[in-house]
Amino acid sequence: MCNIAGYVGEEPAAPILLEMIQAQEGLAGGYYSGLAVLTEGEVRHCKVVGDCTVLRESLGGMTLPGRVGVAHSRSNSGGDSRWAHPFVVGRALAYVANGSVGCFEDELDLEAEARRLKDAGHRFTAVAEKQVGRYPRLPDGRCVHMSDVMAHAIANRMGDGAQPLSAIEDAFLCLPSEIAGLFITYSHSAALFGARFNMPVCVGRDGRGAYVASSPCGFPETVREWRWIPPWSVAEITFAQTQVRPLGDGSTGGRDDIDRREARECILELLADGEAATCGRMIEAVGGLAVEDGPVVACDPTYEVLHELESEGRVRRDRRRVAGPIPGVPAATFEFTLA
Repeated sequence: MCNIAGYVGEEPAAPILLEMIQAQEGLAGGYYSGLAVLTEGEVRHCKVVGDCTVLRESLGGMTLPGRVGVAHSRSNSGGDSRWAHPFVVGRALAYVANGSVGCFEDELDLEAEARRLKDAGHRFTAVAEKQVGRYPRLPDGRCVHMSDVMAHAIANRMGDGAQPLSAIEDAFLCLPSEIAGLFITYSHSAALFGARFNMPVCVGRDGRGAYVASSPCGFPETVREWRWIPPWSVAEITFAQTQVRPLGDGSTGGRDDIDRREARECILELLADGEAATCGRMIEAVGGLAVEDGPVVACDPTYEVLHELESEGRVRRDRRRVAGPIPGVPAATFEFTLA
């Protein structure tokens, strides 16, 4: 599990994205961090092993003045800084994602897509000779980050003439996973483009711009209204509006069917013994309330209810810095207790 953030608006994106991702990183990330912005007709990015504090230090005095961008915080699932998000293709496109292959493992034909992309001239950057986490293998036996392949799959489709939403839609349908993804591209520099199966994506606005996050806790306090992008859909987000349509024909998608009152009771009961709980533990518990079979939409109700409980002062969040993926580099996690 990871967290994503996006911004398109009137202000420099990088400072806003750093605040957004730091507000979310301990929910389900905090071990790898990165961001990318559109600057002077190209994508510029920075990504590190470590939490947002490490990312800020690495950015130092780097000037990233663009007003459109994405950011990411990743879980502790292996690899070096090349395996952090965003994945950038030729300084033209940057992609971030949240989730894993999940229940689609038997449907994923990564080798065929990777071979097709290689034949089209694409080269992946997050590749390792030995296995990293549970990431899939290429035809030559090396391990590759799934999101690296997805970024190139989107870029390749756009190179063939597809519009951004069609490109990410086709790539998602070709490589289905329990994920959500978001990308920016200099060829369409006034928008964010996203798609999701069952991982969380929400959108909010204020007078400065439009914001995309995994959880509403990632939005600035000036965002008063927000909404979820529906599961199994694609979306184009501009300063002024959000356009959403079903992913594919919409016939195979699941839905958010967990009752919020039940989710609230579940979280409060989990915290009732006074012991601190991570968000991952809450998501697992809330996921058990799902009615339908298939991929579960558990993060939406968990993040939504947790955000409400924090706003009401009923739940307290504590940030802890923990050992990161490599010695001497810290990570971040959140723990929650009743206030």
